[in-house]
Amino acid sequence: MARCLVFLLLLFCTPVFSQRLVEGTILDKETKKPVPFASIGIIGTSKGTSSNLNGQFSISVNETDSLKITCVGYKSLTLSSAQALTIVDLAPIVTQLSEIVILDRAINAKRILRRAFANIDINYNDRPFLQQFFYRHYCKDGTSYGRLIEAAVDVWKTSGYRTIQHAAGEKEEIRVTQLRRSLDKTEMAQGHDPIAVGNILQADIVGYQTDKKSEHMSFYTDVSNLRTDFEKYDFVCKGITYYDGLEVYEITYQNKNDSLLTTSGKYLDLVDIKGTLFITTGSYAFVRTEENKSYGTNSLLTSTFYRKVNDRYYPYHIIRQGESEYADKRVHSVHLELMSMEIRTNPSMKIVGQLPTREGLLNIRYDSTFWKSNAILKTTPLEDDIIRDLGGGVSLDKQFLRYHQFEMNTRDGGVNGEEKFNWLLADSKGNSLLYLLVWSGNLKSTLVDVELAKRLQKKYRNKVTFVFLSLEDDEKRWNEAVEKYSLYTDGVINYRIGSRSKVAASLGLTEAPGFVLVSREGDMTRAKRPSDPLLEEDLLKLIGDK
Repeated sequence: MARCLVFLLLLFCTPVFSQRLVEGTILDKETKKPVPFASIGIIGTSKGTSSNLNGQFSISVNETDSLKITCVGYKSLTLSSAQALTIVDLAPIVTQLSEIVILDRAINAKRILRRAFANIDINYNDRPFLQQFFYRHYCKDGTSYGRLIEAAVDVWKTSGYRTIQHAAGEKEEIRVTQLRRSLDKTEMAQGHDPIAVGNILQADIVGYQTDKKSEHMSFYTDVSNLRTDFEKYDFVCKGITYYDGLEVYEITYQNKNDSLLTTSGKYLDLVDIKGTLFITTGSYAFVRTEENKSYGTNSLLTSTFYRKVNDRYYPYHIIRQGESEYADKRVHSVHLELMSMEIRTNPSMKIVGQLPTREGLLNIRYDSTFWKSNAILKTTPLEDDIIRDLGGGVSLDKQFLRYHQFEMNTRDGGVNGEEKFNWLLADSKGNSLLYLLVWSGNLKSTLVDVELAKRLQKKYRNKVTFVFLSLEDDEKRWNEAVEKYSLYTDGVINYRIGSRSKVAASLGLTEAPGFVLVSREGDMTRAKRPSDPLLEEDLLKLIGDK
């Protein structure tokens, strides 16, 4: 009895610290402009977050936690989590110019960079560790959002930063534990990777460098060649600034002129690469890197920020954003970011995993509780615009659930095809027009219409969904035909409904080919075949553009 009383007294006397969400906006104290990508860390832990483009952040803390806010070019700031953090002012530090002479010798930018690469195993963890990230990826066609992916990602670095890697996943385990995403409505949907975790990880120049010298600089490499092609760049020390109380060299670089002799005898200018490196003066550690690549109308900007945890530096925020141009001069833009949430050095935390495929992502169920209870990189002002462009006003939660249902019902139309097609009919009602092309057996007599339907799908992909319905009963023969004639090209949906299909019978489609238009209201009518030039007029009328 006495033991029970002691236990109860201990239970009720032990303080319970509840977690609460702290939100704020970081501003430059002098200009009152937002400070993007500042580090917000919980002192005494490896947990943290960073501010977004508008200086906003959110983080879950205990009542006794203290926060440390750091950013290159600003004085560091320590705050109690109990303080009101609506607005946080950071004081800027004036950068000293490069004319400063240290020990009677001018600053040698190349020597500093060589020291920084040589000191990687000293400044960064060279033992195995687990880093947990928040991942975001969105794309736009013109001014409209067309894709959003967010995920929780675990990365186990088997060798830490002991050796330079040439590709993500080479010496590390990668696992996506949580996922939410929208449908992909961009015109580049078919060329998109399922998830670009590897691409954004490789923006960390401390951990990744190309393994061979380049004959010519390339715009399309995800991994830096700065160390490998050192002599192909010019470096200049612009001055000294500060980060977390430390002096930091600010070094700019630019690739030397690079051109290619074409068959016409003319020289073609290749990629232009320039950037800035921030390296501590004492330990020669990278604390921030920026790079801007351009090639014709294509551009790519990459920024990586590092934070010190237990005397070693780790990337805490990586951003990649770029633009490319379609043939009609419209612009496709992409934004990728990876933000560190926690670092664990306990060997027992080791995970096993690899970059997931499209099918692997579908096995990750949407967990609304996780997304509501975890502080992630602030979405404002993205969220309202994404809800408008991607879902027509539908909440993000519902968009993510619809994505999973859509993928599960359209990825393999050879199994339970009629059931999945009926789901698509119901899902499209009120949202999208459907154009059905019914086929069976030998496709040779319908190939012209099939290819023209693919072109129309590409042209009207966000307004009309093209569906190929097969009356074939043999699943193997159906698969062979789908593969032979590339029927999944350009986002066309395929279902094998079979010759005894109730849908086909209700439409009188007992023989192929057949063509049907399904309005947004769900009304089905016989349609012109894709080879009939008047079909587009019918589509435009239903779309409302004519």
